[in-house]
Amino acid sequence: MDILATVTEATKPKKGNSPKYDYAHVLMALDIISKDQPIGRPTLTKKLELGEATVRTMIKRLKELGLIKVDKIGGMEISDKGKTILEEWNKNVNIKQERIESINWDSVRIVLKNKANLLDKYKITELRDIIIREGAKATLIVVKGKKGVEIPPRTDEFALPGLLEEIKEKLLDCSSGDLILYIMPDNIYLAYRIGIFLLSD
Repeated sequence: MDILATVTEATKPKKGNSPKYDYAHVLMALDIISKDQPIGRPTLTKKLELGEATVRTMIKRLKELGLIKVDKIGGMEISDKGKTILEEWNKNVNIKQERIESINWDSVRIVLKNKANLLDKYKITELRDIIIREGAKATLIVVKGKKGVEIPPRTDEFALPGLLEEIKEKLLDCSSGDLILYIMPDNIYLAYRIGIFLLSD
C-alpha cells in the first residue's frame, strides 16, 4: 500500500476548502490512535496541537477512507486498513525523541531503514539543505554501514568528546544500510514531515 498516496488522499481539498492539516498530521494521528485507542477527540486534538474544528475534519476524512473506526461513546480505534499503513511505515521509518548529551541536543531521531543510498543521490550538504528546508533548525546526519557508524562526510572530524561513541551506543538497534537523522528542534510532527518526504524520494 502506498503510504504517501493514502495519507495525501485525506488532505485533498473538498468543495474548494483545503484542510488546515497535512499528510504528516494524518500519519501522526493514525500512530497516536493506534497507541492510545480507544481515544477521544479532545485527547487527539491536544496531542496533535491542532484546532478542534481541524481535527474534527481530519477524523471525518479518516473514517471515510476506512483508516479508523469511530464510536460516539467509546472513541476512535485504528482499522485494519489503518494498521496496514502503520505497519508499512514502521517497517521503513522509526521516530523517537532522544537526547545527545555530548553536544547538548534535545532532538528527535529519525531512522530511515535501508536509505543510506540517499547519499548516493544527494551530497551531504544537499541532504542537510532539504532537512532544513522542511523546517529543522539543525541536523546531524549519520549512516550505519559495513564499517559501522559514520558521520559523513568525514567521521574523523567529529572528534567532539564522546560524540561518535555516544551515537554508536544509541544506534545498536539500527542495521547496516540505515540512514539516521537527528533533528532540532525536538518536534515529532517535524520528524514525520521529514520522514515521509525522504521515504517517498
